[in-house]
Amino acid sequence: MVLTHDAILHRETWDDQLTSLSRSYRVARWDRRGYGRSDDPSVPYSSVDDLARVISSLLDPPAFLIGCSSGGLLSLHCALEHPELVAALVLVGPIVSGLGFTGHFTSRGGRRAGGDLPVAEEIEYWASVDPWFIAPGNTSARDRLRALLAANPNNLRPKAHLERRPDPPALARLDQISVPALVIVGEHDIADVHAHCGAIEAGIRGARRLVLPGSGHLPHLEVPGEFNPAVLGFLAAQPQPGRPGRDR
Repeated sequence: MVLTHDAILHRETWDDQLTSLSRSYRVARWDRRGYGRSDDPSVPYSSVDDLARVISSLLDPPAFLIGCSSGGLLSLHCALEHPELVAALVLVGPIVSGLGFTGHFTSRGGRRAGGDLPVAEEIEYWASVDPWFIAPGNTSARDRLRALLAANPNNLRPKAHLERRPDPPALARLDQISVPALVIVGEHDIADVHAHCGAIEAGIRGARRLVLPGSGHLPHLEVPGEFNPAVLGFLAAQPQPGRPGRDR
């Protein structure tokens, strides 16, 4: 099982899943380039290729892929470009290439000005102001988010200009994905993410969508008590790749 984080956090966002899921599966979580412990990129690169290398080098393919937000986008492209590596998909608040975003999303409902904020202000925005990234009532998850970003401010300044965008877009090709797929989204996530989740559910034959109450964009961090059993139940119904155990 390979866990891929979103565009703001890093591998530690999966702490609760590493503990829970590794009782039944070998689990690998990784930091995308420029995040967490990974070095900043210095040459153009593909995160989809990086994900494929993680699967091939750490596990016995195929693997279950769990990806959050843009990590879900990468997981979709990996399933399209490297189908032999993927046994099933769990997509958490995912987005899909080929489907755009509204002005409401890009301005975060008018709460987020364009351009980069100073790092301290950026951290406080995501941890205290934005009502969709983490649901307002989830105080402990907001504290955890603040601590993770304060310890890893590099997450907020990735060298995105060096990352090659997956091409062609996935939206029109979702019907080519034949593995089982579960789409999990928090009820308080922003409207555009719900739209992307609906498009993914409609595009992948047999895909299921689960809306988790009391959660925003990061249900695995906010409501792990509901998230983890849902994932385990879905995966238990699938043919099992590899052998059980723990691989960090």
